[in-house]
Amino acid sequence: MTDILHVWMSDRRHVGVFSRDDGGRVVFQYDSDTDVPISVSLPLDGSWSTGAPEAFLDNLLPDEETARYAMMHRLGAASTDVFDLLDGVDSTGGLVFTRYEDEDVSAQMIEPAEENMLADQIALIERRPHSWWNEEGVHERFSLAGAQGKFSLARIQDEWYWPNSAVPSTHIVKPQPQNLRDLRDIELATMQLAQLCGLPVPACGVLSVRGHDAYIVERFDRAVSNGRITRLRQEDLLQAMGRPGRLKYDVGVDDVLELLHRVDASDELSYAWLERYAFNVSSANSDAHAKNYSLMLDDDAVRLAPVYDAVATRFWPEFVQEYAMPMDEDAPFAEWVTPGQWADLARRHHLDEDRVVLCARVMAAHVLTQAESLSPMLAPSAFDRLMVCLRKVNEAIEPLF
Repeated sequence: MTDILHVWMSDRRHVGVFSRDDGGRVVFQYDSDTDVPISVSLPLDGSWSTGAPEAFLDNLLPDEETARYAMMHRLGAASTDVFDLLDGVDSTGGLVFTRYEDEDVSAQMIEPAEENMLADQIALIERRPHSWWNEEGVHERFSLAGAQGKFSLARIQDEWYWPNSAVPSTHIVKPQPQNLRDLRDIELATMQLAQLCGLPVPACGVLSVRGHDAYIVERFDRAVSNGRITRLRQEDLLQAMGRPGRLKYDVGVDDVLELLHRVDASDELSYAWLERYAFNVSSANSDAHAKNYSLMLDDDAVRLAPVYDAVATRFWPEFVQEYAMPMDEDAPFAEWVTPGQWADLARRHHLDEDRVVLCARVMAAHVLTQAESLSPMLAPSAFDRLMVCLRKVNEAIEPLF
């Protein structure tokens, strides 16, 4: 089959084509009448880096090759090639991809997700030997975005359905693997903590089906109005930078602030992102990498997506304790970060030092104060351990109570 992938907006407008050139490189071409870019990394004038088109597609798929194989078998795709896996699926963001230009993406039938099927799917992921970490080593990275088994559902008139390219999903379900204790409750608690600290958070909770409980969260890249589900344009920071998924831990704070300044010269986007970053540092989330932050691409503006995949990963000692996106190579641990380092960061990017330092110190205070209210959500031993982690990571920041 020719390596062609057509791109459609949620209103079924054809906007461009991904293809492979003779050298095997993925390239992209906008339609002549397209008036909005599909990515910050793919501007309408074509001035993007050579690897940006392939990186954009790559970041729509799971990181792990084993997960891509599972996706291939579930979809009945020809291979794990990105062109095959994205053909006709309900992918992240506001786009639909098809192999053929004349394919009618609205013709797919919707299938109900019956309770037995849901229970089986949750149970399968609970017991699946997923590569959470290398069992031959210790202190490996924890990556919700790429390693945790998950699936999506569409909620229509109080019933669950399996999504497809015609019917977008509205929720993501993440069952708890049997080998990772307390994950569901810690993720719920961390997301609740983000909301208590004043950050935007999508609705989340527990889906209970025939004795199986799983974490469930509403998609922020979907809008529902009068029963109609619409895909919203969204991309994670790696896509916006034109970098492949394997580099998610190579992106630093300086890289993000440089990107955001290019997008918004007023730097209000930068200040808003630093608030989210400060929360992840102070909430013991050591795995907040570049794919755990996203941009919403409105027709006339770019804004930050709500907080997602927020988990206090320091809760589990088997995972890496250094935080994923350090602002200073001399402070790889959150508990080593001082107000002075926040001030240095602000100076490097010509931001208001007082505003940036105040943001970090106030956020630390909010986290420590509001965390006390999480006690009813957690078992006593889990709550006590979480509080130990939160106090630890905020040792040097001088919280402004």
